Amino acid sequence: MMRMAVLVLAAAAVAGCASAAPKPAIPPKPAIPAEFRAACGHPGAQVEVRTVPVTISHAACDLTGVAISYKNYGGATVPHGDGGTSIGNSGGFGLTVHPGSLDVTITATGTPGNA
Repeated sequence: MMRMAVLVLAAAAVAGCASAAPKPAIPPKPAIPAEFRAACGHPGAQVEVRTVPVTISHAACDLTGVAISYKNYGGATVPHGDGGTSIGNSGGFGLTVHPGSLDVTITATGTPGNA
C-alpha cells in the first residue's frame, strides 16, 4: 500500500510539472501599409502614400533614401542621418524622421496642391 501511495504522489508531481505556465504574448509588429512594403530597405524606391497621417516604424521598415509622395501634396526623400529632421513643402506635404527611433511620419495639411 505504501508503494502505491508513493507512486500516486510521484505521478501527481510529474503531472503538475507538465503544465507549463503560458508564455507571455509577443507584441505584434507594427503593421506596414501595403504601399510601403516593397520599399523597405530599398533606397531609391518610390512610394505614393494612400492615407495620412501615417507613421512607419524604422525597426519594421527602413525607408532611408526612399522617395515618398502624397497625391496633390508633393513629396520628399527620407534623408540619411540620426533623425530629428522635418521636411515640408508649400503643397502641404510633411515628412518627419523622429530622433532616436528613426520612425517616419508623413502628413499633409491645407488644400491639396496648395490651391
